[in-house]
Amino acid sequence: MEENYVFKGKKFSVKVEDCILPSGAKATFEIVEYIGATVILPLLNKDTVLLLKQYRPSIRKWIYEIPAGTLEPNEDPYKCAARELEEETGYRAGSLLKMFEMYTAPGYSTEKLYSFLALNLQPSICHLDQDEELIVTKISLDKALKMIKMNEICDAKTISTILYYTKFGDKFRSCAI
Repeated sequence: MEENYVFKGKKFSVKVEDCILPSGAKATFEIVEYIGATVILPLLNKDTVLLLKQYRPSIRKWIYEIPAGTLEPNEDPYKCAARELEEETGYRAGSLLKMFEMYTAPGYSTEKLYSFLALNLQPSICHLDQDEELIVTKISLDKALKMIKMNEICDAKTISTILYYTKFGDKFRSCAI
């Protein structure tokens, strides 16, 4: 198996790798190596979610998202989720519950996201990175679902986390205040 890094950056690397597939066939893949990240669904109460209206230079658009952030090397996903929630929203979670894990684009990337639910939020202070431009908004969970349906929320991690919570979050909803 031969691999050749064509780019190594601060957040991710890109390599070209020759692989032998389970069938025995040989193939070459371009793989984005990314350490992983957390995504957080912050509930102010059982009906209200905090969304970020964030400018994304890669698509040159403002989009609605829930808070998320990259793991530091060897960082526990819970610590990352707590840190990113406070940095991006100015709220600290009284409780942080892991909901599920997902690969964002396994066809070309190693990125794994850890999805959390943040409850019992207490006001704190935002600490945005220099390259972050966002507005924290309070939206009802019903409105967020309508925004997904109308393609006003088009971010995959936000859509999957909100839909997971509303569809499978019964065990978490009993914790929501």
